[in-house]
Amino acid sequence: MQLFRLAGRVVLRHRGLLALYVVMLGAFGWLMASYVGTDSSAYEAARPTVAVIDRDGSAVSAALAGCAAEAGELVELPDTTYALQDAAAKDLANYVLVIPAGYGEALEAAAREGAEMPELECVVSYSDARGSLADQRVRAYAQQFYALLAGTGLSVDQAVACAEEARASEGARLEVGVIESGDSGALPTDYLVFMQFSTYALFGGTAILIACGLRSLGRDQPVTARLLAAPVSDTARGTQLALACLGVGLAVWAAMGLLGALWCAESLAGSDVRLAALAQVPLLALACVGAAYGYLLWGLGATGDIAHAAGNMGSMVLTFLGGTWVQQASMGAAVTAVARLTPIWWSVHAMGAVYASDGLTGELVASVLTQSAIVALFAVAIAVAGTALARARARS
Repeated sequence: MQLFRLAGRVVLRHRGLLALYVVMLGAFGWLMASYVGTDSSAYEAARPTVAVIDRDGSAVSAALAGCAAEAGELVELPDTTYALQDAAAKDLANYVLVIPAGYGEALEAAAREGAEMPELECVVSYSDARGSLADQRVRAYAQQFYALLAGTGLSVDQAVACAEEARASEGARLEVGVIESGDSGALPTDYLVFMQFSTYALFGGTAILIACGLRSLGRDQPVTARLLAAPVSDTARGTQLALACLGVGLAVWAAMGLLGALWCAESLAGSDVRLAALAQVPLLALACVGAAYGYLLWGLGATGDIAHAAGNMGSMVLTFLGGTWVQQASMGAAVTAVARLTPIWWSVHAMGAVYASDGLTGELVASVLTQSAIVALFAVAIAVAGTALARARARS
């Protein structure tokens, strides 16, 4: 195992790369996890700023104005063309409701005759979606008036009273509850985010560390000539190099796991240790893929710059497709189809299954192990290709 130890020492000489891709990328994952947080003890709804310009003055317009004011924080806005333009250009209000003159009578006439209900005018902020939500709420309230007037013999005042009573009772029934997940055994959100962002270091960082480290064993180095002259078969030589790469991948995986446990220790205190350990299995398989990719880059004869570019660009693309930057559920069908052909997608999907579980079950373990095996197959395929290329370069 002389070559195995030599290759391991050569790779680990690059301590700067190890610190860069493990500690610094781990710190970035920790920052993202800290931003997400796990505190679910309080919830405060974000309220938009709302302005109402009532040009009608009817009972219907007064009710609509009240509904809009209830949807956010009411601000004063004069009824002028310049004020409406400033509201849109300077974002003075997230939502401006303009009720045209005669709207109440037009709504009643349309409801009685079965015609299309009149339109409300509005100005919605371009920079915030809360204004659109407030607009949808007001329009739904107007449709309620229309339905009451069209389907019953109520007068306008009676319809307004019924709609106001229904809105008041709906608000009284609405309650917001907080689900405490500390005793469910599921993993905390910040730990999941950290593990997802650790995929960058496990794949690209491991690959770059191995590719740059093994450059000293290239064909133009004196050490290679001595190793080739040694009585070691090509199979044994390739096996020892592959084992050295695998050892580096295991070291990076262990370092990321330790950093995650230390940085998320507080949130992990109430979690099931078995679930945390199970979530590390797909990451271990991904570290093997990173090691195989680094071995492949070395087999291709990649220089330092090329190795860095290939490792970083590959990590950026694969982590995006894998769901680290964008949730897998929000991806389109075409992107998902391509993402399934990448190892990080399966790793993140397996970690998500552990995160969403209520506890450790045989079905969960089987699912995670199956997806981890798929990730390991990527490592085997890449390692075989790297071995073939390394042999071809050695004979040339």
